[in-house]
Amino acid sequence: MGAEADDVDRVVRAAHGDEAAMTTLYDAFARPIYAFGLRRLGDPALAEELVQSVLLKVWRQAQRYEPSRGSVRTWVFTIARTTAVDLHRRRRRPTAPLPEVGDPLDELEQLVRAEAVRAALDRLSHDHRQVLDLAYVHGLTQHEIADRLGVPLGTVKSRTFYALRAFRLACDELGIDDG
Repeated sequence: MGAEADDVDRVVRAAHGDEAAMTTLYDAFARPIYAFGLRRLGDPALAEELVQSVLLKVWRQAQRYEPSRGSVRTWVFTIARTTAVDLHRRRRRPTAPLPEVGDPLDELEQLVRAEAVRAALDRLSHDHRQVLDLAYVHGLTQHEIADRLGVPLGTVKSRTFYALRAFRLACDELGIDDG
């Protein structure tokens, strides 16, 4: 079985929840995606975010992969390219000022959504909540998180990947949509 056949097999197994297959895909593609992200985005933190976003999308969309349309590498880097464009746009988009007076129904909807997100976060382990908090609330890079927690960078990357996955599952269970 060649490398490409191995990758296709791993994607198929990952689509069926095989964590070992996803870990192997992570090991195979994390560094090349990071290098690609660094070249495209010019920012190590955004390149790290690209790796996490792309591999999470690969895991979530594994059942959509069609070998007849191209290699796993091509599929992964197509996801990486579109995700890098999104990250670049988000980085360049100016932040909109907050409206002075909001619609009470919109504010209520935001409060309900915030409570649902808190409930989803409460379902995560302490380690998973901790890395998500440091990354998304405090804005630390994975290197900074590793330094702060005194754990290897690979541990932070693994915790982030599995934390995002567990958070997504908790959101799905609680009926929180992506919107």
